[in-house]
Amino acid sequence: MNNIKNTSIGKFLFQNYILKAFTSFSLTQFLGTLVGLAMISLYTKNLSPSDFGKINFIMITVGILSIVIDSGLNTAFSIKFFKVPNEQNAKTVYSILIYNFFVVSIFYAIFLFIPSISKQSFRVSLTIPQLSLVFTLILVTIISRFYTNFLIISRQPKSYFWVNIYFFLALLLMSFLFLLILKMGYFAYIKAYFFAHTMLAVIGLYYFFSIYKPELKELFSFRRLSPLLKLGLPLVPNSILLMLLNYADRYMLEIYTGLSAVGIYSVGYTFAEKINSLVINPMGQALTPQGFQTFARSIPEYKEFLKKIFEGYWFIIEVLLVAYFSILREVFDFIVGKEYIEGFNIIAIVILGTVFGGGASMVAGTLMMKEKTDKVFMFSFVSVIFNVGLNLFLIPEFGIYGAALATFLSYVLYFEIFFIYTQKLVYVPYNFRKILLSGFFTLLFLGIILFLSYTSINLLLRLLIKLIFLLIFIIGMQKFFKIKDVIMEFLQYGIQR
Repeated sequence: MNNIKNTSIGKFLFQNYILKAFTSFSLTQFLGTLVGLAMISLYTKNLSPSDFGKINFIMITVGILSIVIDSGLNTAFSIKFFKVPNEQNAKTVYSILIYNFFVVSIFYAIFLFIPSISKQSFRVSLTIPQLSLVFTLILVTIISRFYTNFLIISRQPKSYFWVNIYFFLALLLMSFLFLLILKMGYFAYIKAYFFAHTMLAVIGLYYFFSIYKPELKELFSFRRLSPLLKLGLPLVPNSILLMLLNYADRYMLEIYTGLSAVGIYSVGYTFAEKINSLVINPMGQALTPQGFQTFARSIPEYKEFLKKIFEGYWFIIEVLLVAYFSILREVFDFIVGKEYIEGFNIIAIVILGTVFGGGASMVAGTLMMKEKTDKVFMFSFVSVIFNVGLNLFLIPEFGIYGAALATFLSYVLYFEIFFIYTQKLVYVPYNFRKILLSGFFTLLFLGIILFLSYTSINLLLRLLIKLIFLLIFIIGMQKFFKIKDVIMEFLQYGIQR
C-alpha cells in the first residue's frame, strides 16, 4: 500500500485534498440524500400535502431565525480563520457560542410574549412547549452548523463525514419513532430534527472543550467578537434574501393556491435540490479552503485556479444532470405518494436555476476574499425583488409552474450580477465558447431524456433507452469537449502546496 502511495498516481489520489474532501463531502450528502428520500417517502405517505406545507413553513422560519441570530459569525470566522493565530481562533469560538445563546434567548422572549409574531412567522399556532422546542432547535442548529463548518475550514473531511452519519441516523430513527410509533403528526418532523441537531451540538461542544481548554475570564470578549460582527453582519440580510429567493414562492403559493400546492411544490423542489446538495455544496466545501489559501498566496495563481474550477464546474454538472434525469422519473414515482406526483413536472425548471445559483457561488468567493460583503447583499436584494415580482405575476396564472419559472429566471439574474462584478474585481479569461457549446449539447440530450420520461412504454425498456442515450452523451462529451481532461485539471488543484 505504501508503495502505491509513493507513485505519481498514488500521490495524486491519496494526497489530493480536493479529491479526498469532495469524496467525503459528496458521500456524506449522498447518504444524507438516501435518508432524506426515505423521510420524504415516510412523510408523504403518512401526511397530507397541507401538513407537509406546515412543516415547510416552520423549517423555513427556523432557517431564517438561525441566520439572523448567527449574525454572520460562522462565515466571518471562516474568512478570518487562516488570517489570525490559532490561539485567537480558540478564544473566539467561545465568544461566538455565548453570543448565540443570549440572542436566541432574546428572540424566544419576543415570540413568547407577542403570540401574533409567532403565528405570522410560523403560519401555524404553536403551543408554549412547541415554541420552546422550536427555539431550542434553533440554538442547537446554530451550534451544530458552527461545528461542522469548523471541520470543513480546518480540513477534517473524515470527521465531517462521521458526525454527519450520526446525524442522519438519528434523524431517520427519530422520524420513525415520532411519526409512526408516537403518532405526533407533522410536528414529528420538527422533533426528529431537534434530537438529531442536539446530538450533533453536544458532540461539537465536547470537541471544542477538548481541543481548546477554556479559561473562565476568556470565555467571552466583545473585543474579539466586534471585528467578526463587522464583517459578518452585512452577510445576514444577504442570507435572508437567499432564503427568500428559495422560499418566497412557497408563501405566495399558499396565498394564491393553498397549503396543498405548497406541499406538492416542496416535494418537487426537494428533488431538484439534490444536485445542489450532492455535488454543488460538497464541491464548494472542498474548494473553499484551497481558494482562501491560493488567493492569500498569489492573485495570478488565484486567477488560474478560478478559471479551471469555474470551467470544470459546468462540465461536471452537465454530465451529472443528464445522468440524474436518466433515472429520476422511475425513482420519483417509486418514492413519492400519489398525491405528490405532479411535483415531478417542476423539477427540470428548478434544477436549472440551482445550477446557475451554483455557478454564482463559484465566483462569489472572490467577493468574500476581497471582503466586499456589502456588495453581496445588494446583488441578492436585486435578485429577490425580481423573484418576488415574477412570483406575483406568474403564480396566480400558472401555480407551481409559475413559481418554478420565477425561481429559474431569478437564479439566472443572480448568476449574471455576481459574474459581471467579480470579473471587474479579478478578471479571468474563461473559455465561454466551450462552455456554451457544451451547454447546448447537454440541453439536447436532456430534452430527449425528459421526453422519454413522460412516455408510457414499459418501465424497464424506458429506463434502458434513457441509459443508452446517457452513454452516447458521455462519449460525445469526451469526444467534443475532452471531459476527462477537464476533470483531471480540476482535481490538480487538490495537490497540497
